[in-house]
Amino acid sequence: MEKKRRVKPTAPADIDRFDEANSARLGLICVQERIPSDYTRWDVQFVIDNRDARLTCISPSEYGGVPHGLDGDFATILNVMYLEQGAPEDGEVHTTAYQLLQRAGFPDSGQYYASLQESLDRLKGATYTASESWRDHKRQRWTTVKFNIIEQIMADTQGDTSFGSGTSLKVRLARPVVQSIRERYLKPLDMTFVLSLKRSLTRSLYRVLDAHRYDPQHPQAPAEVFRIQLQQWARECKLRETVPARIKRNLESAHTELLERGYLRSVTYEGTRTDTVIVYEFGDLPATAPAPEPVIEVIPDAPVIDALRRYGVAHTVARKLVQDRGEGHVTARLEKFEAMMGAGYRARNKGALLVDVIRDDEGKYLDPRGALPEPGRVVQGARLSELARREAEETERLTTAVEREFLALPPDEQAARAVTQVRLFVGRELREDHLRRLLVALQAGELEPYGLYREVMRAASELRLPEFAEQIRDAYGA
Repeated sequence: MEKKRRVKPTAPADIDRFDEANSARLGLICVQERIPSDYTRWDVQFVIDNRDARLTCISPSEYGGVPHGLDGDFATILNVMYLEQGAPEDGEVHTTAYQLLQRAGFPDSGQYYASLQESLDRLKGATYTASESWRDHKRQRWTTVKFNIIEQIMADTQGDTSFGSGTSLKVRLARPVVQSIRERYLKPLDMTFVLSLKRSLTRSLYRVLDAHRYDPQHPQAPAEVFRIQLQQWARECKLRETVPARIKRNLESAHTELLERGYLRSVTYEGTRTDTVIVYEFGDLPATAPAPEPVIEVIPDAPVIDALRRYGVAHTVARKLVQDRGEGHVTARLEKFEAMMGAGYRARNKGALLVDVIRDDEGKYLDPRGALPEPGRVVQGARLSELARREAEETERLTTAVEREFLALPPDEQAARAVTQVRLFVGRELREDHLRRLLVALQAGELEPYGLYREVMRAASELRLPEFAEQIRDAYGA
């Protein structure tokens, strides 16, 4: 019988994605998928380098208690995107609600847009105080900081109060987090493996557990074994439980998945009932070499880049436009775009329109400063038809941008994301072995990941999910 292939975690030495080490090590997000709304505070005391340390979180009940569950997925993705956008000094991440969902492996649905909005509110509303427990990597010392994971959220919801696919976001991360990332206090992050995990509980426990493998003073060297007193581990995971049997039960399903996937070799318990120690042995070692030191290139921005970003243009896109077209050209087109807006031009996505105005070499856009006799004149007749055509083109460009972003991912991550999408829509109608075989087919090149991703989305929009699930069962059953 042919041995089944499984998605295995990447050896730490081969991981080329990173996360901020302080946030990961401290475990700012409760690993539980659901919590009571009155769970609005936790307080953890521990010892670092023979010194007393403390970490507290206070969060308003109106946002659903302390950050938990999917909040960890979105917080991690924001850090990853901030790194990818060049770690700008202002700490801002420019994205859309749609892109955040896609990068976190969630479907384009109203339920998940609502979850994203709630998560960002919690991440902004929760106040953390790390007393003598936040590593100042540059000065090599422990410090005290008080912060919110998100300092500011600017959302262009296009007249609606709820997030949707067209919502543009500008998210400013906490200053201590920004400083850590810019000072390269990072730990490896296996995003392909994270996206392939089934439950948010498993993903959350994986992030906390993986972070504890790394010595804060040498964050590139992972340990082979990690042991900790069980009740202290519950506090590290921000569980409310204090009874050992209940702690074990709460973590059991996540342990099972991490063991099945090869990240863990074993999970054992030592000691007495009143003094239990949990011992994790990792299964993705030995690594042949230390993980590579990430390189972050911090280049001063031209003033016009900041102006583009205020309209929702991604930082990396803004830089490339100035690099390719020249600062003078971009500045002139920005002025033209602003004149168009002042003259009554309406756009679903201002950032996408601005980029197209800058790139336009065919004269598609009239300059209102020379074409309209009255400032702010309402566009009518043929001009309205032109607007409708441009709206359709902008929607098509957004779809193309999502496709480019998906195809830019490493092949294994594309495969994992496609399977995650299938799992989210029809996972209840499939067995785990169906999904494993589907993933193997994607990794072997028998299926095109983006094609599968689009197919499940199309099946959902056309109310054909039962038929889609049946096709998967027929093709990848035993």
